[in-house]
Amino acid sequence: MKEFLKNYKIPIILGALALIAVITTVIVITGGFSANAGLYITSASGSVSITNSDQSENAVIGTALNKGDVITIGDQSSCTIAYRGKKNSDDNYLVAGSNTQLLVSDKFDGKNDGELFLRNGSVICNFAGESQSSVIIRTSDSTITFKDSVAKAAYYTNEFISYTDLYTFMGNNSIQLYDSLRNPVNSPEIQIEKMWGRVVSEDQPSFEALNLSFDLSELTAADLQELIKIASLIGDSFPYTIEELKAALDDKNEEPYTEGPSISEPSDTFTQTDISDTIQTAAPVTESTAPAIETTLPGNVTTAPHVISTQRPTETTPKQTQTTPKQTTASTTSQTQKSNTSTHIVTIVIDGEETIQEVPHGGNAVRPADPVIEGYTFIGWDGSFENITEDTTITAIFNEDLIGSGTEFHTVTVVIGNNVSTITVPHGQSANLPTSVEVEGYIFRGWDKDFTNITSDVTITAILERTLTHTVTFVVENNSYQVQVEHNGSVIPTYIPSTDSNGNRFVGWDKALDNIVSDVTITAVFASENFHTVTFIIDHQFYSVKVNDGETVEPPFWPIADSLGNRFIGWDRSLENITSDVTITAVYGSY
Repeated sequence: MKEFLKNYKIPIILGALALIAVITTVIVITGGFSANAGLYITSASGSVSITNSDQSENAVIGTALNKGDVITIGDQSSCTIAYRGKKNSDDNYLVAGSNTQLLVSDKFDGKNDGELFLRNGSVICNFAGESQSSVIIRTSDSTITFKDSVAKAAYYTNEFISYTDLYTFMGNNSIQLYDSLRNPVNSPEIQIEKMWGRVVSEDQPSFEALNLSFDLSELTAADLQELIKIASLIGDSFPYTIEELKAALDDKNEEPYTEGPSISEPSDTFTQTDISDTIQTAAPVTESTAPAIETTLPGNVTTAPHVISTQRPTETTPKQTQTTPKQTTASTTSQTQKSNTSTHIVTIVIDGEETIQEVPHGGNAVRPADPVIEGYTFIGWDGSFENITEDTTITAIFNEDLIGSGTEFHTVTVVIGNNVSTITVPHGQSANLPTSVEVEGYIFRGWDKDFTNITSDVTITAILERTLTHTVTFVVENNSYQVQVEHNGSVIPTYIPSTDSNGNRFVGWDKALDNIVSDVTITAVFASENFHTVTFIIDHQFYSVKVNDGETVEPPFWPIADSLGNRFIGWDRSLENITSDVTITAVYGSY
């Protein structure tokens, strides 16, 4: 054996090296793709941007998305994102529609399901092909697993109620509900194909609907266009035929379906193609409670209104009619939500005379002074001047003065907050009170007494519930704007600047955007400033805050106790004179 090794040592070494080279080549060919596994932008149109703690930039085809990236799709825009993995089908992708914002909240390694946080808007996911790794869409109240399915998820809010809608077109989707502390509310539910479901959250999430049938007419034209592409990819196993989908699209009373370019199929190597001519810096989507303010800011970034629907797509709300002695009809124009309209017309009617205001989507109309008409008492308005999301008519309501007519009447004292007024009502008739009342900082819940069949003098008081909201003032250089946010909620900036007026890139905000517990001012930080990143660890959660060199850092919030009930006793280091990047941890002690 020794003689053998002596004579053949060199050939053996060379053979071993050759074998290693072959094995390495096989690994590169078959498994090397895992190095490129993850999320990639494969197509985009309109206004699409990617923002992280370091910068904000326009989306580029082939861009890899990393944990912490925020993808913002503006009005009349869309973005296709592929999830590539060693065993994933090339047809696995998702399409984010107009006015959508996604946070990459998980690492996408091509081996496991990755999680995207849908802050608002909608996505259509095509994961019907057999795959090892898929996408989980998380909203504030639920997570939806899309493996082996084709489905649409949408998330939107209305005042203090949020909605998560799920349309399952093919396969089954698993849905898990969570409370505000991310504790599971129920066991996972399954929704089967060609069914619709809705999760409603106010105090705690619950299913308003699950596995209910729906009509294709409830989908948007963009949804139907995408489903036609998916049906073409999947073939006969897709539960809807292309003819059915095209017919539904034609019924939308929009342009008939025309064959367009098929979805970009991911290749092994992405070409870094600059599409900045067609993709502009996107304006992130605002919360429903925040007025959309049209402001041109550094970097030519313009606010983008948030389109929110409080009902299933394409449903319409009947006109609301109110009859009064003076104004026979007071109607509010209701129609399908206009996701492609940036401004709306508000028609204000006073004694038959109309005035017109043009209001940005989600903004507030200017309320006129209370009108005075001889012989009549002004009662109120039949609609709200706030959060205008469609063309609207708001009519003044009057009550005829009956004094001196010989008719028996009674005095009704109307109390709305600190305002007190009186109206006269004929005996046995109803007091003409408005159906909605607008008092800043309060929600109108109705009247404390029945105001029909008035037979004596009476005082009727509006029931007002104080809203637990805070004002967040965003400051970008010398410009500022305000957003309303729920107590303990997270705030989404109306826009995220890319640079300041001197061309310095945006690097983040000086305070955390979540767990808002008081009115706060949050300022944009740009790269030219000598700043540091302070990472706060509060009950095992991480929060990053920017602070200028030598200044005192303000925590994202001051905790009271941790999740185990131990009281907060302070921080593990000083908050003053920050001169470098640093981590500060909350310290707790038992009672």
